Amino acid sequence: MPAGTSFIISEGMISSTIKEVETAERNYICIDIRNHLLHAVHPLGWMREINLKVDGKTIPKQNIYFVLRGQWVNVEFMHTIQDIYWYIAEPAQLFIAGLSLSKGEHEIEFELVASQLEVSTILDVKEIWDIRRQTITQTVTL
Repeated sequence: MPAGTSFIISEGMISSTIKEVETAERNYICIDIRNHLLHAVHPLGWMREINLKVDGKTIPKQNIYFVLRGQWVNVEFMHTIQDIYWYIAEPAQLFIAGLSLSKGEHEIEFELVASQLEVSTILDVKEIWDIRRQTITQTVTL
């Protein structure tokens, strides 16, 4: 990867294991993640998109929830969040609804699309700044 294009330290960002979680409303697949962003002091809205594939299948954004400190944010609307910060090395989870997986190994492809605006207190709500993309691939075990 060319210098300056990487904004994530991929090693250790995604857990090597995933789990099934049952709630009163529905069942989820849960992926534990940690903030390994090089510029980690931003509101969640700095992340314009999270795209996720499991075993090559694209997961619809409306089925993915970013959970931080017990706060559930659907990734479709994450780009609007101005007042929740995800701190360096802090754990979070991705909860995926409507996905059934067999026990064993699965391939996770996690793409993060973020603004190049580095001012940590504001969001690029008009999408003036360019974006950058980085994808992490991880084999996980259920």
